[in-house]
Amino acid sequence: MVKIHGLVFTLLLLIGCNNPEVIHYVQDETCRQVLELPGKDSLFINPVYFCSGSDGNYFYYSRLKTTVCNDTLCQLIHLKLFWDLAGNYSRFDTLAGTPLTKNDHHPFTTHDYEKLHTTLRHKNSILGDKTEDELLDDKQTRYSEKIDGVTGATVREIQSAVVDGALYSTYTLWHLANGDINQQIREFTLAHYDSVIELQLLQSGHPETIIMGLKNLDERDYFDRFDQILDIMKSGNPLVNFYIAKNLPADIFTIKENKKSIEEILNLMDHNTRSVLPKYLNP
Repeated sequence: MVKIHGLVFTLLLLIGCNNPEVIHYVQDETCRQVLELPGKDSLFINPVYFCSGSDGNYFYYSRLKTTVCNDTLCQLIHLKLFWDLAGNYSRFDTLAGTPLTKNDHHPFTTHDYEKLHTTLRHKNSILGDKTEDELLDDKQTRYSEKIDGVTGATVREIQSAVVDGALYSTYTLWHLANGDINQQIREFTLAHYDSVIELQLLQSGHPETIIMGLKNLDERDYFDRFDQILDIMKSGNPLVNFYIAKNLPADIFTIKENKKSIEEILNLMDHNTRSVLPKYLNP
């Protein structure tokens, strides 16, 4: 029998077990449906699961099924999307027998999959500023064997942001991976926040995820967990370190050992962080 880890067990009690069919086990993972992710249209509503992995870490995923364009040229997409506890897209998995395809139903190459992953990780992509009507340049064309004719070509300014030949797939998946679901996941995580979740947030390699954990620390936590804060700062991420520098209690530098520890790693800090810390180090 698969072991249900602490938080997931609590979650099952909170939500209730009247619908056991929405609980499922994947290898050593225990998952529970907690949210829904609509596809491109209302035709497909995809369950989003909260999971406890075999390594003790939590994550969210959806087994996605969606259309990607408004005609019959595009095949349905079948894909698993994953997010971390802060709602940031982390990765995707293809499903057996349903590879992603591009123009004229040619399968994605390894490079195409890598490009898609890179694009989905870019939360501030230009794709977020474009409507579907702005994707094609009718003044330029490409030939399609499927319709035995020509269609509009991808507008130049977004060509580098999408998989070549998979404009609508890239656009649709980016909006699903980086849309309203991000905030919904964050809210669910905060509603079930505990020390296990906090530790995972703080140990994440994603700056925004780490900051989500830092925002839940109070002034006393910075004192009691100074060694942990110091380890986070040693990673050298400018966004994280600037946040910490702005929120370190001034009294923490009255402790000689703490002040020395910060001085020893000051060379790892970016310019903005170093501009904040000296006022504490050299009053």
